[in-house]
Amino acid sequence: MKMLGIDHGTNYAGWATMEDGKPIEFGLRDFSKIAMPDVLDAIYQDTFRMIEQEKPDLIILERPVHFKNASSVIALVGAFSVVTLAALHLGIKIAHIRPTELKMQTGKGNADKETVAFEMQILFDLDYDELAVPVLYKTTDPKGKYKKGDVQQRLFDPSDALALCWAYHQKYIKGVA
Repeated sequence: MKMLGIDHGTNYAGWATMEDGKPIEFGLRDFSKIAMPDVLDAIYQDTFRMIEQEKPDLIILERPVHFKNASSVIALVGAFSVVTLAALHLGIKIAHIRPTELKMQTGKGNADKETVAFEMQILFDLDYDELAVPVLYKTTDPKGKYKKGDVQQRLFDPSDALALCWAYHQKYIKGVA
């Protein structure tokens, strides 16, 4: 069974494909320059094309449960909904993984995104910078705290998408609780 995991968001979305418990491909989609509500259409169109191209048997999504504020609710539920709609329009089965299930299958129940990324890197012998994409500083800080090219933050969306596939595989295919 070929699975497509999507870690949806309105700025960035991670995606990964897996078959028989082995990663095929994964990556990051960048929607950060598209404003609401247009970004929802961009996510829908991009997801629709990706599903057509990858031809998965199943799409795995993380069930949205934690929200920081009202804007987060609108953004995350909007992205979740349009990804779900694209799958429905193409007749692809959808499964949901709760964040706690993902963390339990990829580390500890309270694992943070960095821990999940390390687990995926070690488990599948993958490049950490591809799983946790570095965003670099573009200029040097005048106070010397950082310099151009230093890692400012990491985007964990690809590792989260891969972890969604792995968590589903472990729990529902292999039956490891």
